[in-house]
Amino acid sequence: MNCSHRLPSPSAVVALRKSSGEIEGEVRLNGHLQEEVSFRRCAAYVEQFDMQSPQLTIRETVDFSARLRLDENDTDVTEESRQKFVDQTLDMLELTNVQDLQVGSDATGGLSFEQKKRLSIAVELVSNPSILFLDEVRTRGIAVVAPND
Repeated sequence: MNCSHRLPSPSAVVALRKSSGEIEGEVRLNGHLQEEVSFRRCAAYVEQFDMQSPQLTIRETVDFSARLRLDENDTDVTEESRQKFVDQTLDMLELTNVQDLQVGSDATGGLSFEQKKRLSIAVELVSNPSILFLDEVRTRGIAVVAPND
């Protein structure tokens, strides 16, 4: 038997990113039923195999995500604060030293698997989510970074 598709992961269902198949039950956050619109605003989701634009650099990719996803009507979000947030995110994910590398593609070369995964995480982190879901992130070759606290 050939099964060409797989069931969505539990994190994908909870994160409201996948809805195939029959889903039963309810999701509660801090005792409250999950409300789709507000939940999508506060949650971010990193796909297992995320695609980024191969023509952009790491920094351009993260900056583009921040420009699209941070609230432009928020007076605290200025060009300077956005750039600082992008810098902090790149630093936290150890991408600062390679921020000017082009993402590239499998066909043309480019970032390593580890760098692509960290870039995908950075793209979601700059949306400043309260909750971050990582869908079956393969950690082979990715160093675990503990906070300095």
